[in-house]
Amino acid sequence: MSGGYRAWSKVRDSGSRPEVVRRFKSGPPHCMDTLKLYWQDPYMRAFTARVIEIKDDYIVLDQTAFYPGGGGQIYDTGRIEDLIIFEVKKDNEIIYHRFKGTPKFSIGDKIKGEIDWERRYRIMKNHSASHIVYYFMLKVYGEKIKPYGSGLVDEIKDRQDYIVDDSFDVEKIRDVENLANEFIEKGYEIKTWTDENGIRHWVSGEISMKCAGTHVKNTKEIGEIKIERGKKPGRGKERIETFTS
Repeated sequence: MSGGYRAWSKVRDSGSRPEVVRRFKSGPPHCMDTLKLYWQDPYMRAFTARVIEIKDDYIVLDQTAFYPGGGGQIYDTGRIEDLIIFEVKKDNEIIYHRFKGTPKFSIGDKIKGEIDWERRYRIMKNHSASHIVYYFMLKVYGEKIKPYGSGLVDEIKDRQDYIVDDSFDVEKIRDVENLANEFIEKGYEIKTWTDENGIRHWVSGEISMKCAGTHVKNTKEIGEIKIERGKKPGRGKERIETFTS
């Protein structure tokens, strides 16, 4: 790919966990930060925006509802006009939409974008469930485990690795699952916001943590969850995988 100032990322499977391999260089110098509509309203399915850049196989807009991936959450997919958007990434606060097809619009034009809502909503449910499960994993296991990496959440499931002394006990995993489901069933509101330092926060009931992803508004939207042990990511580590209904 030409262009000089960036290249796209790809998803690879290292054998232990899928991971996003970033390949951006520096962004186009004339582009301003992309306005993140997915923070203003994570339920936004369609939006309008102005085209800032078209080059090779990517588009930059002045604002977008497409989540670009980060913090363990995978990127959104969807359409911009007639183009298929199959990858979205952020670099230096500029969001790049990688497309298939031939653009019928030009720089400066207004366009309509639409995310794959069914996929996004499943990701939102899985991501919110991930925080709840993480909280109760630490409650049940205490200092015996430590999180390893930011995990990976997509429309299928959430994957989270932990550094452990011993293999996970099945009964304790069921305890975590039951506690998480009891919490979810209570219907706690989920709040997200940006503080004065630009840090995003996620709060639901007694649970509070930092997160810049997209989430549902209430735990009842998550539904019942199931936790399974995943493929062992390496020596001294264990993986759990969380599925939502």
